[in-house]
This record gives sequence, C-alpha cells and structure tokens, in this order.
Amino acid sequence: MKKTTALFTFALLLVAALCISPGPSAGGGTALSAGPAPAWAASPPIPQAPQASQPKAPQWKSREEYDAFQAMAGEKDPTKKVSLAEAFLQKFTTTDFKDLAYLEEMKAYQQLGDGAKAIEAGQKAIDANPQNLDAYTLEAYLFPFVFKGDDPDAAAKLARAETDAKRGLDVLQKAQKPANLSDEQFNTSNKARRAVFNGLIGFVALQRKDYPAAVTSLKPAVEDNPTDPYLFYRLGVAYISSEPRDYDNGIWNLARSSALAKASNNPAQADIDKYLKQVYINYHGNDEGLADIVAQAASSPTPPQGFKVAQMEAPKPTGNASVDAFNQTFFQLKLGGERAQKLWDSLKGQPFGVGGFVESVDRGTDPGTYVVKIDVLSQSKTAEGVYDIELKDSTQPNVKNLSKGDAVHFQGTIASYAATPNLVVTLDNGKINEDEIPDQPKVTAKPKPKPKPKPRTTRRTTG
Repeated sequence: MKKTTALFTFALLLVAALCISPGPSAGGGTALSAGPAPAWAASPPIPQAPQASQPKAPQWKSREEYDAFQAMAGEKDPTKKVSLAEAFLQKFTTTDFKDLAYLEEMKAYQQLGDGAKAIEAGQKAIDANPQNLDAYTLEAYLFPFVFKGDDPDAAAKLARAETDAKRGLDVLQKAQKPANLSDEQFNTSNKARRAVFNGLIGFVALQRKDYPAAVTSLKPAVEDNPTDPYLFYRLGVAYISSEPRDYDNGIWNLARSSALAKASNNPAQADIDKYLKQVYINYHGNDEGLADIVAQAASSPTPPQGFKVAQMEAPKPTGNASVDAFNQTFFQLKLGGERAQKLWDSLKGQPFGVGGFVESVDRGTDPGTYVVKIDVLSQSKTAEGVYDIELKDSTQPNVKNLSKGDAVHFQGTIASYAATPNLVVTLDNGKINEDEIPDQPKVTAKPKPKPKPKPRTTRRTTG
C-alpha cells in the first residue's frame, strides 16, 4: 500500500478520480463486483478548489488557536497528526476551523490506509461546514473502496454517500472561480470533481442493482474523466447487468478499463482482465477478437459507430449428455431479454441434475451444510475459478472429502442464476450421488526425497 509523502496545504489538493470491489468489493463468486480497489494514496493532485460563498469569513480567536492549528496541519507523521487534530478539536470547541481540522484528520487517515475512519472524519467536516467542497470530494473518492455490501448499516451508508455526492455537485455548481486560477484550470478542476461525484452516485446505483441509473451517472463521469479505469469498469458492469443486457457497450467499456489499467501499471489490471475475458467468452463463445477490441479501446473512450460484438451461436450437440442438457436448458439465459425471462419463469423451482467435475467445496451459511461448485462445460473445467453449477445446502457430511476434479453426478432445485461474467446456475437442496462421495479425504502422497549425493572420493597417486 502506497502512502502519500507530500504535505497537503491548508486547502486540500483535489484527488483525481482513479476509482471501480471483489469481487470483483471490483469484489467474488457471482456477486456484483464493485471493482478492485486501488492503492490508497495513489491519488494525484489537480488545481485547488474553487471558493464556495460563505456567510462570513472564519476568524482565529487567539494566537494559541492559530499556532495549534498550524502545528497540526504541518505535522508530517499521520499518526501524530490525528492526535493533534483531536486535541485541537477538544480544546478549541468553538473554532471556526472545525471542518478544516477534520479535513486534516481525514487526510491523515487516508495516509494510514484507514478508509473507514477517513470517511467518518470527512463526514464530520461536512457536518461542520456543508460548503466544504474538498471534504465532499475526498469522501466521494474513497467511499467505493471502503464500502462493504455485507455491512449491517450498508443501506444507511449508501444513502449518506449518495446525499453527500449530490450536495457536492450542488456546491460545485455554485462555486466561484478563485482569482489565482485561469479559466482552463478552473474548468479542469470542476470536471475532475464532477467525475468523482457522478462516479459515486453511479456506484451507489450499482450496489442497489439499479443498473439504468448507474449508466445515467457513470456516462457523464467517464466523459469528464476519460482516463479512469475504475469508472469505465463500473460502467461496463452496469451495461451488461441491465435488462436487456447491452453487451456491446459493456464489453467496450470493460476493454477501455483494461487498456487504461495496463497503460498505468494499475495493480487491478489482472482482476479487470479476468472479468472482461469471462464476459466476452460468455457472450462471444471464445476470446477471438478480444485483443483487437482492447487495442481499439485504448485510443478511444467511445466505440466506433456500428460497433458490435458477434454473439455466439446456440451450442450444437456434443454427444456429451451432461453438457448438452446444460446447454439446452440454460443457454438462452446468457442473452437476457424477454425470451430469457420467460425461460427463467418456467425453470425456477424445477429439478435439474447432470454430471460434472468438482471445482471446489466450501461450508454453507447454515451449520452442517456445504456449497459445491461444479464444472459441467469443458471451458469451465479448464479455466481456474470458473464453474457452471453452485450446488447449495448439501447436508451430506462427506462431501467435504471431495477434491477438485472429482467426477460427480448431482441434482437439486433450480433457485437462481447469474448471467455475467459467465453463466452460473444455483441449485438448492443439492445432493451428490452417495457412491461417488469418498468416506475419507484423499491422502496426497508426499514426494520422495531426492537421494543425497554420494561424497566424492579422490584417489591418491604416487609418482
């Protein structure tokens, strides 16, 4: 994790939007990825904030207050800065600079990699001064990398973040240009901030699975910041998750994200590429042509007119009963639309069972249950971490003895599915044929130790 070493000035230097989860949150499994998180303090500065109109200028109430603030703001050690900020706020409870003290604390927590506390301090800065544009901006930048979907307070945190982002846009719109900034610098600063705010609003919509709303906010975000791999990643996810699914725009934006991540040596590139490849193969059938799309997207944030990704044809019979049954039953779900919805309405709650190969076995959420992930299709079997069936709620205790690659036959009740990045069907009340479950886990033979080399001997010669 990188740490910022540059000392922030009295007014926060705006972070440019380099935002996208695991799951990927960019993010795991079939859950929506918010996108891979970047290094905490890799955020480059852009021109200073415009000035929001305030009812009166803040004033120092004593020399002691001024000196304490300057000592805190000038402290380079982030841990010490937090302590100094707290001491300042406790001692000078009526200070006019409460929001700026919380802002310094927010930046210190960012340097320490504690995003949750950074956001908490930023929200206190906003509460102290609802015109603090820097606090709005940094909160909006950090939030997607701090948010956890399983947080008990997730809904409330999303609501607060969305409200602050919208207020930030309002403050930005009313802000006046500082006298020391050129028009170009002012416009550059505003575009970067707008991208951060709209990016967060789009992120919130993604978490709520309101994909059309996510597209609506993320499109202007990438227009304002066309070099942000995380914004393009999230926009791609929103397109391919919408109904009907827009694979053309989704794949283009994911390809753009991949190209930008590669160009900047972004540590999230591997996760972005993996997701893009799964989506592309799931729709196109193989990875032919994907490299060309990524190369095109590297030079343009928008696809050329008439850009289309060829959709794979319906799979032909393979002669493998399990593969053919899976394809014939579920293939149309990949493509979305009205036909997919009608198919799903007829499938949900029905029994299904074929044969496949174990990808992994994990404990279920309920005691004594297991989740078995199974490869049915050959391309899933050869791709690490990709599977076709999620067999849930198995109460067979010995399924834990299964190993990756074991051949099994299974059955369960069709419960749900995820069409992206690859089609995964979830079966409830899963059961595997008992005669295929080992009584004991496999014992991996230890490799035989290499024989020790015999000591070399030399023959003495006389002459």
